[in-house]
Amino acid sequence: WEATEFHVNSRDQINLARKAGEMGAELFVLDDGWFGRRDSELRGLGDWKVNEEKLGGTLGELIEKINGMGLKFGIWIEPEMVNEDSDLYREHPDWAFVIPGRRPNRSRHQLVLDFSRKEIVDHIYNEICAVLDQGNVEYIKWDMNRSIADVYSATADSQGRVLHDYVLGLYDFLERLVNRYPNILIEGCSGGRFDAGMLYYTPQIWCSDNTDPIDRLEIQYGTSFIYPTSCVGSHVSASPNHQTARSTTLKTRAVAAMAGTFGYELNLNELSDEEKDEIRQQIVEYKKYAALIQ
Repeated sequence: WEATEFHVNSRDQINLARKAGEMGAELFVLDDGWFGRRDSELRGLGDWKVNEEKLGGTLGELIEKINGMGLKFGIWIEPEMVNEDSDLYREHPDWAFVIPGRRPNRSRHQLVLDFSRKEIVDHIYNEICAVLDQGNVEYIKWDMNRSIADVYSATADSQGRVLHDYVLGLYDFLERLVNRYPNILIEGCSGGRFDAGMLYYTPQIWCSDNTDPIDRLEIQYGTSFIYPTSCVGSHVSASPNHQTARSTTLKTRAVAAMAGTFGYELNLNELSDEEKDEIRQQIVEYKKYAALIQ
């Protein structure tokens, strides 16, 4: 994401994957922007079909090339959300949480799909499976970028149980997904939903969008009172940090990230040769101690 944002094409992704592999990475993740007309936050959520014209080929071809470099392949999804500028919403506007007669509370231009309704869960599940069946996907970044609001189901007999039924629908989706793809690691990418129920299905959870290493010391320390290190998603990001604007050394960022699952979330194209060498050593060091840390 940090390298290409919504401008996703196979050429650039393969170039990034090659650089990541040369530094010792094991898994490459294709982030947001690969589906529908997803060229910005304004549109596309809910239309889970690979945009092969934008990608410059099929998803299966991209996965094969990345696997051919010795890297595992992962993909970003946000199944519970929908943009109003999407084919799904235009066809089924009643599938989103909106209270009749009121303007909806939008966050990041998103509405929340009504997962209390089985037909909606089934539809999104089938769309996602059709994507996953296109190649050897070994990791899913399951994102949820907004809070749930305007809880109202167009078909519910009792609005009071809609949120409860929503979570049951979410669990049903995940139960089917992990049974169908038992070897895929799902990371729950919503720090605000870091709960034991989700941990059952997503044994890795992104700890916080705040990747500042100094802040992360406190965030990860607090998390450690309840959760094992092996489930804490923690990455080395850019400096100055995008959330706090604090500048820190690459070593400091790596040491903080090593107290978790450890990864890199920055633009590899902007790294100096010295930084690339340092990252190679960091990855070697982490692998040496990973079994102990986790």
